[in-house]
Amino acid sequence: MMKKNLRQNLAFLLPYLLFLITAGIFLSIHSKAEAHILLNQYRSGFMDYFFSYITYLGDFTTVVAVTLLLCLYRYRFALLVAVSNGISALITQSLKHSIYSDVVRPKKFFEGLNTLNLVPGYENYLYNSFPSGHSTSAFTTFFCLALLTENKIIKFILFALALTIGFSRVYLSQH
Repeated sequence: MMKKNLRQNLAFLLPYLLFLITAGIFLSIHSKAEAHILLNQYRSGFMDYFFSYITYLGDFTTVVAVTLLLCLYRYRFALLVAVSNGISALITQSLKHSIYSDVVRPKKFFEGLNTLNLVPGYENYLYNSFPSGHSTSAFTTFFCLALLTENKIIKFILFALALTIGFSRVYLSQH
């Protein structure tokens, strides 16, 4: 059963694994600070606008909306998304406010050291940077949705959307 589920979801899991390997290599070459400064230098008005809105797809509101929409289709699918997000949020928030409570966000980390290119009009927080609640929520929600479809293209699109939301947090200097 497990092998079958893995095989059926390779369109989501394989790109995710490739991303993790690529990010791991990138972070083995660059420190987190160097990586952030390197990525932070690439800015455009369109991308500022795009990422400042796409990041909201990782919010609790999106989880609620997806759950409610799934209730109209199949209650157990809604339950899968709601319970999965509840568990992942509990773990993420527990880690964020206990073990990793001293991990500051880029605006605080680089305070007085370097000027970040911040997105105008977007509020940057200072504390509780890790782990990212938006990224956790996006990957949890979109992986659950990937489990519910057989279409490999849709599975890949769901992965790409989750990754884009996760990257938005770095682009916006929230993580």
